[in-house]
Amino acid sequence: MIGDVHACADELREMLDVLVELRGVTRVVLTGDLLTKGPDPAGTVGAIDAFADAGFEIASVCGNQDLRTFRSLERLAAGTPLDRISRSDRGVYARLVRGDMVEAAWRRLADTISRVEAQAGNATVVHAGIRPEIGLANTDPHDKIHLKPEAGGSPWWNDYAGDDGLIVCGHKPVDAPIRSVRNARPVAVNVDTGCVAGGSLTAYLVERDEFIAVESRQVRGRTTGGRFIEPTPIEPRSVHVRAG
Repeated sequence: MIGDVHACADELREMLDVLVELRGVTRVVLTGDLLTKGPDPAGTVGAIDAFADAGFEIASVCGNQDLRTFRSLERLAAGTPLDRISRSDRGVYARLVRGDMVEAAWRRLADTISRVEAQAGNATVVHAGIRPEIGLANTDPHDKIHLKPEAGGSPWWNDYAGDDGLIVCGHKPVDAPIRSVRNARPVAVNVDTGCVAGGSLTAYLVERDEFIAVESRQVRGRTTGGRFIEPTPIEPRSVHVRAG
């Protein structure tokens, strides 16, 4: 699984190369929010499509911003004036037009928004998380895409005991990937490490219980980025779930 890409196409290409070359990965699930905020939505669509065209399996669960951007593209296709679309989506659209990737982006987002959750090994991937008090099956799809803690509250993984197995999410940027542990096994993982804000793009290999990151290029003055000199697993920040 790879955390929120946010149109960081160079970092995504580098991560896909690392996963294939170093770990022999053939299937990737993205945590959503593919095309917003970052510099290259057209390149991001191109990187995903190229990976698929090379014979690998790649898919994304629906993020809140994927849903919004898809709706904006549909409105534009139906004749809505550009100035009636949000400023952020106007920026995404302009970059897609320049890259001649509007139709490809529409197809990719149409596939993405159809998938609220996905299985990856023994893990379930959702964009935002679940409500631990009612469980995965009873959490509304809207919450799986949009969930945020209440004001002053803690993130969902702090209260999740693992009843529905391992759940992997993005959505909430963290400085280091979160690995929530219950009875010595991971039960929740967050892999959104803020690539678009200058952090890193992080992948979690569920079979190995391993994190790998590539450095963000979205930092002023940083002209290089991508893979570490010797890509190695990075240490997550562990959370031990409260008993209760």
